[in-house]
Amino acid sequence: MRHQQILDKLAARGAVQALDWEVAHRVRQQMYARPAAREELACKVIIPILARWRCLLDGDDALPSRKNVVRVALATVLHKYGFQDADITAQAVTAIDELNRDVVLSDAFERQSDDIKKFLSAPPLPLTRKPSVSRPTTFLRAGDVLSIELGGRFHAAYVWGVSGFNETPRLEFYAGTFTEPPTMSDLMRRRAARPAAHARLHVSGLTYLPDPAQQVKAVAAAYPEGPRGSESAHGPGYTVTDVISLQQHMAALFGPAGTR
Repeated sequence: MRHQQILDKLAARGAVQALDWEVAHRVRQQMYARPAAREELACKVIIPILARWRCLLDGDDALPSRKNVVRVALATVLHKYGFQDADITAQAVTAIDELNRDVVLSDAFERQSDDIKKFLSAPPLPLTRKPSVSRPTTFLRAGDVLSIELGGRFHAAYVWGVSGFNETPRLEFYAGTFTEPPTMSDLMRRRAARPAAHARLHVSGLTYLPDPAQQVKAVAAAYPEGPRGSESAHGPGYTVTDVISLQQHMAALFGPAGTR
């Protein structure tokens, strides 16, 4: 049994590709930062990955079958990169049974279900080197207005442009947070978040819209005006980050979830 064999059977290419890039990039980033104990490295990888994908897993607008496929994909991708979490693995095992009960995937998946469960339950092989990561890409475009959820709170961002060859969007956050996804009526004439140096970000890994994790949702497209008070697309420089570390920037800019 190989990890890719399991992932191919899930018939969820977008979610699998997003998870694989995010986990590999996070692992590589943390391994570059400084040597860490295996348990510490696992926490720095698993906790922020879960915070992003809980938008789908704990949300009300995704089908149970979709959630179960992602549960299996999450356990498999973590296992691939040398990590295992008891709760995530247990949820994946239950998800496999539910996917088979509801006849969601192929006969081949059902036939190999016991082997998949055993494979994911076995200790993963620890990584011996930093994982390779493909060049980031994005389908976002200048003028996109986004709602980004974190910890049950919603934030709005404007895409000033895309850098490289469709590689990374340049975002600027609007001021304030919301208890539900904002609309353009909420954002018209709304000021840019401050300080500007923390509100303007180059974000790699923010690839798909619709977002497979359902953390990022479209509010508008090709909207001609950014947040009020912004120094335009050529104002203060942008902080380089990625879709997982973005969550730390949001918490630093807006405060811990639960504050406004």
